[in-house]
Amino acid sequence: MSVALRGNLKDFGIADVFQLVGQQRKTGILEFTGTDGQQVQLRFDRGGVVSASPTESRAEESLGRMLVRCGFLTRQQVDGMHAECESSGQSLPRLAIARGLVTEEELEQVEDLRTRETIFAVLRWSDGSFDFRAQQVFHNRRFETLLGAEQILMDGLRMVDEWQSFADLVPSEETVFGKVGRFESYREQASGEMARRMEHAEKVFSLVDGRLKVRRIIDLSLLGSFDATRALASLHQAGVIAPLETRRVQMLRRGARPRVLPRADVRSWIATLLPIALLAGVACLTYSRNAAPWPAGVYPIPRTALALVRDGYATLRLRHALEAYRFTNGQWPPRLELLADSGILPPEALASDLGRPYYYVERAEGAVLLAPER
Repeated sequence: MSVALRGNLKDFGIADVFQLVGQQRKTGILEFTGTDGQQVQLRFDRGGVVSASPTESRAEESLGRMLVRCGFLTRQQVDGMHAECESSGQSLPRLAIARGLVTEEELEQVEDLRTRETIFAVLRWSDGSFDFRAQQVFHNRRFETLLGAEQILMDGLRMVDEWQSFADLVPSEETVFGKVGRFESYREQASGEMARRMEHAEKVFSLVDGRLKVRRIIDLSLLGSFDATRALASLHQAGVIAPLETRRVQMLRRGARPRVLPRADVRSWIATLLPIALLAGVACLTYSRNAAPWPAGVYPIPRTALALVRDGYATLRLRHALEAYRFTNGQWPPRLELLADSGILPPEALASDLGRPYYYVERAEGAVLLAPER
């Protein structure tokens, strides 16, 4: 194994390969190829796992995709940085940090998540091939922070084994769950392992809104497929969440049903929206006076000033509500639904006109509001 080691997973299993790399404290790149042609790379430094990721044609493509999935960046931001990286020779991680889009801690968290997700997926492969090449592996991680190959193998095999005990409670990654009970009910019946995983369960429960798919909840939770799915299964088994029918999901995504507001709320809404309506009217009047006349028989596709003002007002209103909650409670809300529960906003303000929910992430500089999922 001084130069290379390659073979078939049917003859020499993944566990055997991991143990060999770990016991001999090898440095190099281990590549697995599935029967469908999918490839993943694991990078080792003296038997410690530096990182693991799918093999991509473009450098750091999988990291950029993971940053988008976890809500740290938009697809447009990542595409723009990829183009700049190709022209300048910079790496995507360094560029993202230099621009202040993510912190080093957040980037390391996402890289670790990508490694765990890749290894968990590979350990469930039953067929394929492997190729280990002994070579230098450059990285910025401190060696003492790297997990040994044998430790990761033990944890991974335990996860694969436990996965069978709860995976059936989460039908698929396309499933949408809705809340049918209170989290306090779950907390009251929690004991043993359930109690020890309370933080994971609470984080996942806060993301269940009747709109987000399981895959999206997994990504935004930053817990990984195993821990987030286990939390969903536990919440489902406890009866506080339940999968929704497709028709119900579509109704929620189109928007909440209209509700009759008390008179006090109506007066509050009028007082809030009247200045916006007046502003929109002025904008429309100004636009109509300055716009060039259209030729006969030609009709423009309207994108009115009112629509632009409405979109901007919706996000600004939500940002102000977040600040109001923090000012009142001394902390950011763990989930946006609390803005509605506390009466700061009506429930329908937490989603766009199309019913897609807003969400946000907490960073060192404060809460960053992110647009609804496209």
